[in-house]
Amino acid sequence: MAPNSALRVVLNLSMIILFAAWICIWILKPTNVWKRSWHVAEDRANATFLGDYGLNVIVFCFPVLGVATLGYIYLHLCQKNGYLRRKKRPLTSTTIANPVVVSSPVGVVSFGELIATSLYIVFLVWTYYSNVASDFKKMTPYASLKLNRWQLKMMHMGVRIGSLSEACLAILLLPILRGLSIFRIIGVQFEASVRYHVWIANGMILLSTLHGLSIMFIWAVNKRFSKEIIKWQRVGRVNIAGAFALATAAIIWITSLPWIRRKQFQAFFLAHHLYIVFILFFLLHAGDQHFYLVFSGVLLFALDKILRIIQSRSETCLISARILPCKAVELTLPKHPSTKYTPTSMIFIKIPSISKLQWHPFSITTSCSRNAERLCVLVKSHGQWTETLYNKIHAMTDTKFDQAKHVAVAIDGPYGPVNSPYQRYSSLVLIAGGSGITPFLSILHDIASRNSNTKRRPTKILLIYCVKRIQDLSMLSPISSLLRKQPSELEYLELKLYVTQEHGSASAACDFLHGNSHVETVVMDCEPHQEVVPMQEGLLWNAMITALSFVIFLASLVCLNHIVFHRNKKPSHQKTPSWINDLLVFSSFVIATSCCAVATVLYRWRKSSNYCSDKYAEQQSMKEEGSLQQHEVNFRKRPNLSDILSELSTETEGQRVGVFVCGPGSMQESVASFCRKCNLKLKNDKSRKCFFDLHSINFSL
Repeated sequence: MAPNSALRVVLNLSMIILFAAWICIWILKPTNVWKRSWHVAEDRANATFLGDYGLNVIVFCFPVLGVATLGYIYLHLCQKNGYLRRKKRPLTSTTIANPVVVSSPVGVVSFGELIATSLYIVFLVWTYYSNVASDFKKMTPYASLKLNRWQLKMMHMGVRIGSLSEACLAILLLPILRGLSIFRIIGVQFEASVRYHVWIANGMILLSTLHGLSIMFIWAVNKRFSKEIIKWQRVGRVNIAGAFALATAAIIWITSLPWIRRKQFQAFFLAHHLYIVFILFFLLHAGDQHFYLVFSGVLLFALDKILRIIQSRSETCLISARILPCKAVELTLPKHPSTKYTPTSMIFIKIPSISKLQWHPFSITTSCSRNAERLCVLVKSHGQWTETLYNKIHAMTDTKFDQAKHVAVAIDGPYGPVNSPYQRYSSLVLIAGGSGITPFLSILHDIASRNSNTKRRPTKILLIYCVKRIQDLSMLSPISSLLRKQPSELEYLELKLYVTQEHGSASAACDFLHGNSHVETVVMDCEPHQEVVPMQEGLLWNAMITALSFVIFLASLVCLNHIVFHRNKKPSHQKTPSWINDLLVFSSFVIATSCCAVATVLYRWRKSSNYCSDKYAEQQSMKEEGSLQQHEVNFRKRPNLSDILSELSTETEGQRVGVFVCGPGSMQESVASFCRKCNLKLKNDKSRKCFFDLHSINFSL
C-alpha cells in the first residue's frame, strides 16, 4: 500500500471514530448514567489546571473540530493525487443518493437524506423522553415559583424542549460553511447543503417557540409574567436574554420566508446578520456549560466568515462583458493562474457601484484547465440587482457614453466540489432549464479540454435544454465555438433544444445559439496592474487554522479562568455571577479568532506574488458558420423525458448513466421521479438495462 493510501485510510478511520464518539456523547448525555459520571468527571477536572470548562471544551468541541481538521487533510491528499476523480461511485453510495421522495413542499429527497432526517428525529424524541422522564421522577421545584403538580410538570417539559433547540443549534451553521465546508468530505456541495440549514433552522425555530411559549404560559398562569420576563438572574439561566434571543431568531426566520427573501433580498441579507445578536443572547441565556455544546459550529462559522472577508476585501475589475439577446450578460474576470476550481463551481460577486452589501452567487461557465487567466459567469436579468447590472453594462454600448468603462468587482470564491462527479460516467445526460444551463457550460468546457485524455472523457453526452423564448438559446453561446469545432472537441455531444412558448425555425435558433450579430461586446478600461481574482488559502491552511483556533481558545479559556478567579466550593449566594463565565468564553473566542485572522493576513501577504495579467484584449469573435443539422430543435413542445431516457437506456445497456439536472423545482422533481421509477424497474427486471444516477444542482440560495 502506498504511503498516501495508508495515510488516507488512517485519516478515514480517525474521522469515523471521532464522529461516532460525538454521536455517542449526544445519545448518552440525557441518561442518568452519563449525568452521574459527568459530575464525577467535572469534580476531578476541577482539581487540575484544566477545570470543568476545559473538560467541556475537549469533550463537546474537539470531535467536530477534529473531524474538520482531518477532513481537510484527507481532501488535500485526494485532490493532490487525483484520487477522487478516478474513483468510481460504489453501489451503496449510489443507493444512498437516489431519490425516494419527490414532492413540492420538500422537493427531491434522497434515501440518505431521508434516513439521516429520520434518525435525527428519533434522537430528538429520545433526548426529550429521557430528560422529561428523569425530571418527573425527581420533580425538583422552582424556588422562585410556587407551582402545583401539573404546572411543575409543564414547566419541566417546556425547559426540556429548549435542550432540543440546543441540539439543532449545534449543527445549524455547519451546512452553510463555504471555504471550511466539512460536507465536502462526503461529497455534498454548498448549494445542496444550504437546504439542510433551512430544515434545521425551521426545526430550531419551532422548538424554541414551544420552549418559550410553554414557560411564559406558566408565568402568566401564576401572574408573574411581567416579573419573570425581565429577570436577570445572578446565577443560572437569564430570562430576558432568552426572550431577546427568541425575538431575534423570529426576525431572522420571518425575513427568510421565500416570498420575502425573493422580493426584499436586502431585508433578508441584513436580518441574517442578527445571528451575532442571537448567539450572544443564547450564551447569556443558557450559560457557558450549554454554550460548549454548540461552540464547535460557531467557531467554524466564524473562521469561515473571517477567511472570506480577508479574501474578498480586494477588488478587481471586469475585463469585458458580452450582452446577450436574452437579457443576460457574460462577465469576464481576470484570474490568477494558480487558482483552480472544478466544474459546477460558483463564485459570489459584489459590485460596490450597485450595492456595497449584497453578494450574489453565480456559476462559473469556464474551465480552469482551458483558460488559466480568466473566468466567466453568466448573469441573467431576474431581480433588481441583476436588472441594474444589465442596464449598467448596456448603457456602455451607447456611442454617447462618455464615462470610463470600468466596473469594480469583489469576488468571494470559487467554491465547488473537490472532485468532478461527471468523470465517473461514460454516458452523461445534462438536463437544464433557463439559467440552469450555466453549471453545465463549465462541464462541457472541461470535457473539451480533456480531448487528449480519453480515459476521463464521456463517450456519449446528451444535453436537453428547455427555454421559453428563442432568444434564450443565446445562453449557449459560450460553447458555440466548441460546437463549431466538432468533431475534435465535443465529438459525442447531442443537443435537444426545446423552445416552449414560441414558434421559429432551425436557422433562427442556430443564429441565436452562435451569437451571430445578436451579441454586443463591451471591452472595459482596465488598469495595467489591476488585481486578479485572489487565490484561496487551500485545504492544508484550513486544517491548520482550525486546529490552531481550538488550541488558542482552550489555552485562553484556561488562562483567563486562572487569572480572574479560582473556582472553589462556595455557598450559592457567593457564587460567581454567570455573566462573568460567559464573558470569559466570549473573550477566549475573540482571542482565538483574532489570532487566526492575523495569521491568515500574514500568510496571504507572504505568499502574494502581485500577479497581474496584461492580456486584457478581448478575443476575436468567431466568424465560422455553425449549423444544427446534427442536433434537434423543437418549438412549442416540452421534452418527453420518459421517451428520451428510455431510448438512451437501450443504447447504454449495462452502464451507469450520470443524470445531471439544474432548473426549476418542477423540472428537478420530474427528472427525479423518472430516475426513481427506472431504477425500481431495474431491481425487478434482471435484464441488465442501464442505471440512472441522479445529481441535482440547485442554486436557489
